Amino acid sequence: MIIITNLIVQILCEKCQRMTFFEKFVSKKNNDIFLTFYAKRKPMRFLLVVFVSIVLAIPSFAQKKSEHAPKVEEGTRNMYQGSKNALTVTLRDADDKIVEKLWDDLIKNYKSKLKKVKKADVEMAENVRIQSISGTGNLNLYSKIEEQGDDVILTVWFEMSNGNFLNSAEFPNSYKEAEEMLENFGVSVKRRMVQEELEDEQDALGDLNKNLEKMIKRKENLEKDIEDYKKRIEDAKKEIEDNLSGQEDLKKKIEEQKSQVEAVNKRLGDIQ
Repeated sequence: MIIITNLIVQILCEKCQRMTFFEKFVSKKNNDIFLTFYAKRKPMRFLLVVFVSIVLAIPSFAQKKSEHAPKVEEGTRNMYQGSKNALTVTLRDADDKIVEKLWDDLIKNYKSKLKKVKKADVEMAENVRIQSISGTGNLNLYSKIEEQGDDVILTVWFEMSNGNFLNSAEFPNSYKEAEEMLENFGVSVKRRMVQEELEDEQDALGDLNKNLEKMIKRKENLEKDIEDYKKRIEDAKKEIEDNLSGQEDLKKKIEEQKSQVEAVNKRLGDIQ
């Protein structure tokens, strides 16, 4: 962009005979590039250069379409009013409940509400003001959400204020805005699906961490049991030693007592 601007400046300088001084100053600050032009005469020429530079720079600020944006298809689709032009988007690997919730929230953002059309498989939002699509007027919006395998199909009919249904031929600018609206909606659905997946994976990770904590706690308890068993074994060994010592003492006492018994028994025998 700087090169293009420099070329424009050079051409204008060559054609401007009465301009005695034209200086370009390029400075960099905070990673931004500022072009400063100084002209001693003909300030309108200076403004022209700035204007042309801005016009050329506008495309660089255009929002890049997300690589996750789904393709929006145009075509006539059957609904309760007949076959009308509609915009259809296929939301891959989506959940219809999530799509319904997000679509309902989107319509609420436009201060409207979806309601079921009697004896029809579509929902309707009346007098919706989507300025980028309907301008200063309101429109009626009809939508249908249906599952198709692992995907969800969203079909939307925009009934414009003149009673015609939105199409790219009659309403090219409004159609582009509606197309972008559905693309952005598809990206929001994709984001929510990935968020749901992330939450599931985080829950699974949490369960694994809980199981690990349980196993660590069990190991600690077993190690404590081992220490307790070791102490019990040492206590038992000491008790065995004391037991053996006690047995020896008792054996001596038993022998002594036997002698006492024999002595008393002999004395009993001596009594006639």
